Amino acid sequence: MTTPATQVRQAPGDIDWALFAQQYWDRRPARLRARPPVALDRIHALTVQSCAPFRAGTRFWVMPDVRFLVGDGWLRAPGEKLPDTTDRTLDDYLDRLDADVCGQGYLLTVRQPLLLDFALWSAVRAAIRGLWQTVGWPNLPVVAEVLIGDRFTQHVGATEAPTHAALTWVLHGRMDVRLWDESGGPPPAVLADPGRDLDGVRTMSADAGELLYWPGDQRHVDTYRERCVALRLRIPVDPRLPFTALRDLLADLVHGRQGNDETVPYFPFGPGSRIDEPDGVLPHLTALGDQLRAVAGGEQLRRMLRVRWAALRSAAGLEPIPVPREGVPMTGRTRVRRSAEIVRMPDGPEREVWAVNGNVFTLPAAASDRVLTALGDGGVVGVAEVCRAIAAGTGTAAGNDASALALLDKLYRLRGIDVVEEPT
Repeated sequence: MTTPATQVRQAPGDIDWALFAQQYWDRRPARLRARPPVALDRIHALTVQSCAPFRAGTRFWVMPDVRFLVGDGWLRAPGEKLPDTTDRTLDDYLDRLDADVCGQGYLLTVRQPLLLDFALWSAVRAAIRGLWQTVGWPNLPVVAEVLIGDRFTQHVGATEAPTHAALTWVLHGRMDVRLWDESGGPPPAVLADPGRDLDGVRTMSADAGELLYWPGDQRHVDTYRERCVALRLRIPVDPRLPFTALRDLLADLVHGRQGNDETVPYFPFGPGSRIDEPDGVLPHLTALGDQLRAVAGGEQLRRMLRVRWAALRSAAGLEPIPVPREGVPMTGRTRVRRSAEIVRMPDGPEREVWAVNGNVFTLPAAASDRVLTALGDGGVVGVAEVCRAIAAGTGTAAGNDASALALLDKLYRLRGIDVVEEPT
């Protein structure tokens, strides 16, 4: 049965995340009028940049990840079917692609492209910050995807067990999504006949300027109408996912205690290697359990989890993060302005963790408050003034403290501060 989509009516602009969380988050699907966090032309430029390495063929274990599906197959070497710098606009690319695929439907998926453009990454983070302030900050990375499809139906969301909630901004064209509860089991007819109405199946449609949301217990089938472009955030909500991440972290720590030995760990076999003998299987397993117990109860794991949380919190879950920018020379006459939130966390009795735009570093706790006070909340301040604040209590020469200038250089490269001017 086709059910009309629930829609939140509000003035064009940002989403009222408090209202959204109260009515829909982790409860039911919704369609909202929403200003997209990024413009269509910026998405096109980002897609061109993401696709450049893939024109020669598929690459594995790299981000961004690009996949091109046409008809009923995945092209391992899409080549010229991917956008490049000769496509001045998205429409130029889609016009060329229409001629290439001869009327077949297609879908271009770019996963985690935001790491290539800090401005877009920051814009998306700002768009969802209000949601996290209302429902809580994610403790695992959020997956960002750019989706460009035309007359194509994608069934991956129907065949895989749901683990993520989804926020999908439609930037151009139209998208239809069919949803049903995981607890009810997948209706096979959704796959066999996407146009058929079924009991328990909900259909939502969104045009450009609208946002689709569904909770993490929904299977789904996406249908991309003509020249549909969307930005999707997949938010991990399955309670099993943090345990999987913790398991992998424990395995890495145990592997490190073993010297990062890359040999395959075969158990001994032969005389003197019965299961309970000194060189048998049981002592090896017992030793592994002892190492795991030591790691699980050690300070190293707790510190790694603290640092990991600080990084995710400052990135609002959008990982991987953009690389730092190049530094600039700073002197006492340089003027700077704080431009990003700094997430602070104790790291022992004398040090503190700072996280800025997903990057983490430590500094002495005694200087932390002085640095933040000197930087202020966004006003322009001179580097000499910050150096004097850092030098207070250390006995170093104000304005000439190399460690203070190094800290400011780090904050600049991590985009925690911006240089405003340097008088001549």
